[in-house]
Amino acid sequence: MRFLIISFLLIAATSTSILFAQSDGPISDIIPGASKPKSQKTKKPKIKYQFHNGTMLLKTGLELRGDFKYLESKLGIPEFLVIEAGKKKTKKKVSLSMVQRLTVAGAERGITAYPDSTEFVWIDQYKDLYRKVRTGTIEVYDNSRIVNEDYPFLSDYLLITGRQDYGYKAIREVQDLEIMMTDRPYFMQSAKFSGRYESKDFRVVLYLIDLFNDSDPMKRLKWDNMTLTLKDGNRVQGKGYFQPMDLRGEYILTSNNAFIHFHDGKDFSLYNQREVKSVLVNGVPYESAFYTSNSKYFYGRTWINNGTEYIVTKRIAHANNYFFRTRSNSFSDLVILKKVGNGYIKPANEVQLRRSYLEEMKKDHPDAEG
Repeated sequence: MRFLIISFLLIAATSTSILFAQSDGPISDIIPGASKPKSQKTKKPKIKYQFHNGTMLLKTGLELRGDFKYLESKLGIPEFLVIEAGKKKTKKKVSLSMVQRLTVAGAERGITAYPDSTEFVWIDQYKDLYRKVRTGTIEVYDNSRIVNEDYPFLSDYLLITGRQDYGYKAIREVQDLEIMMTDRPYFMQSAKFSGRYESKDFRVVLYLIDLFNDSDPMKRLKWDNMTLTLKDGNRVQGKGYFQPMDLRGEYILTSNNAFIHFHDGKDFSLYNQREVKSVLVNGVPYESAFYTSNSKYFYGRTWINNGTEYIVTKRIAHANNYFFRTRSNSFSDLVILKKVGNGYIKPANEVQLRRSYLEEMKKDHPDAEG
């Protein structure tokens, strides 16, 4: 099994909230140079490490080429067993603490930074050799020694992020990324207002970093064309996405606002109904509305049926997706609410209304998704 079942999962999202928190102080206060990040202690698995061909750069400046095998040590510092190129009959050991960089053939696909090689880098601040997991503006490292070996799980797992001029930061939950993303506030804002800010799921952490590093995020996200007229008089155009409504009030506990995730072609922004006057999605108007049952705002599309005003929106149906998107067009996330006074309620005949709406949409817009 090649899945990271780890005691501290830095790349996932178990809880989900995205707040806009202040940093704890200057980088030097948060990342003391002499301290090594603490990981949670668990029993180590038995892993049969193999030789891998590559290049090792020592801290002395000496470069070794050949085959390298990681040797665990119960006492003292781990080592690498080295068979230098052209010296097949000679084996020697190199202390891990002497290694500045090691690049070898082979990779743990989908986890390590490169598809066919693995890079290990010594990080002085944490006094250890770390495996590179992500490249880009924000780089990510972990403390695994795996290249492509099989393993049941990893113990004492730890993630570290690094960014030029920002230093390094051990990551234990989503909010630890804040210091690395201060110049682009959307990412922590979106985490707070989607309930993932305090998540310890490393999948969420890595997803946010990948999104931060992506030079063309809309290629992956495929949001709709959207035009926002703001209450300050400005008009912005780009790609946007309505955060689905939290129908039962079980996912988003940090706000009752309706959120629009927006990309103007350069960077992300997060808007709510207090800032937006009107919205057009592919030329179709949408409006903010108030759900009386849980006192939350949301965005939807007005629909008139038999003289009664309703609004059609989407609810959170799959909380595992960062943006709460459904995996298919099954319309399981479709919600129809009835206007009563200044708010909306769930009508008793919602099932029949949904069926009527879908039939109408299919007739008038065969390719529409609701």
